[in-house]
Amino acid sequence: MFVIIGFVVVLACVFGGFMLAGGNIMVVARAAPIEMLIICGAALGGFITANGPKVIKETIGGVLGLFKGPKYGKTDYVELLKLLYEILMKIRKEGLMAIEAHVENPSPAPSSRSTRRCWPTTTCSISSPTACA
Repeated sequence: MFVIIGFVVVLACVFGGFMLAGGNIMVVARAAPIEMLIICGAALGGFITANGPKVIKETIGGVLGLFKGPKYGKTDYVELLKLLYEILMKIRKEGLMAIEAHVENPSPAPSSRSTRRCWPTTTCSISSPTACA
């Protein structure tokens, strides 16, 4: 979504600035298709010449990935903030050394609180905050 908005803003600023400076937009409209063919063709040819097939495939995948939605949603960020809050409150109430055992050995002792999905796909709780790492 932001890619499309950014693209529209760039076009509006470039062509709007051109017209505000007194330029005739019809000159650009007539020349644009041919100029775009020359510029984009040269850029694409240079890119293909300079890179191998693996990089080209990854680039195409990355460009297509720009139009997908975000990997993480609002609920993921809220859960992460809740976990961070619990860890910081434990440090505040019991001291920094209270989480030392969990950092050294995160697997034992289930939490008194419910276990929930953590960042990004593992489960963790206050008793094992580093299980999410």
